[in-house]
Amino acid sequence: MKKIILISLVSWMMIASIVLAGCGPNSSAATPTPFPTPVRKTFTVSRGNIVIDVQLFGQVMPKVMNTAFFQMGGHVGDVYAQVNDVVKKGQLLADLTELKDIQTTAYSTSDAIKTAQINVDMAQLTLEKLKAQHAQDVDIQIQEKQVELAKIALNETLLKFNIDPTSPDPLADLDAQVAKAKLYAPADGVIISAVTVGRAVVPTTPAFTIGDGKQMEIVVAVLSGDTDQQLKDMYEGKVVSVSPNDNPNLKWSGKISQLPSPYGTGAADDNTIHVVLDQAPAAADYKSGDTVTVTVELANKKNILWLPPAAIRQVGGRTFVIINGQNGPQRADIEIGLKTKDKVEIISGLTEGQVVVSP
Repeated sequence: MKKIILISLVSWMMIASIVLAGCGPNSSAATPTPFPTPVRKTFTVSRGNIVIDVQLFGQVMPKVMNTAFFQMGGHVGDVYAQVNDVVKKGQLLADLTELKDIQTTAYSTSDAIKTAQINVDMAQLTLEKLKAQHAQDVDIQIQEKQVELAKIALNETLLKFNIDPTSPDPLADLDAQVAKAKLYAPADGVIISAVTVGRAVVPTTPAFTIGDGKQMEIVVAVLSGDTDQQLKDMYEGKVVSVSPNDNPNLKWSGKISQLPSPYGTGAADDNTIHVVLDQAPAAADYKSGDTVTVTVELANKKNILWLPPAAIRQVGGRTFVIINGQNGPQRADIEIGLKTKDKVEIISGLTEGQVVVSP
């Protein structure tokens, strides 16, 4: 039994010595697994064209022929005509909330003027009666003074209500003041746009636009944001392409006829772009109320150098790309021009066919 234990102990000692010998300085180390070298995507400077289009959404509407304005400032009260209503020249379209106060003042003013005028007429009739009766001169002179006093009182009444005493018809002038708070259609046509109740207006605010129901145009609503920037690249007379939304395969050519101020001749608060077609489409393809897509070409450059946006970096005011130099990757400053989601124009700093690597 003692021999067996002794042999086992010796065996374990020999195994341990072999293991320790393998861990010594003369043993060969395991080869580490190498990390993969990252591969950078490359881009080649190409030559081609860049076209920048913008698509706007509009509606077919009667061509604008007239714009109606209130003759005084105030707030819109009642509105008697809505969009697409057919109106006649002279038809009442709307009035101001101030109209009621103006009418009240006009009625009291009219009564005061009429009273003063009656006093003049009565004094004048009395004078004529005295003359006809061959009254004493002193009585006639006194009555002449009464006529003069009545006329002075009439003039003071007119001036009190801001009416010119020399006006041949003061009451007509008063009616004209009331009329300023009312708005009438300047011509026959179809209402294209209309003010809303409660809106504040001044004499330069377009209250109603009236169109010719027999002539159509495209009206595009201008939205805030990117469209405002795009307006800077548009001008009146610019060629556009128009397609009806219910039949996109149809293509019509047209021109921008009006842009809002300061980009064109339209009103600053109009917020619409007007487009007229070169030729009227078939009646079945084009009617009032149809929605359309208007495509406007903002820029078109041919035979220019370009790279995809992913190849270009802009940091700290520098615009550059990474190229492989003799000492490894290095930055190369460039100048860029037009940009789309797919292409960026390279104005200088690179040549056609040159390869850049992803940043």
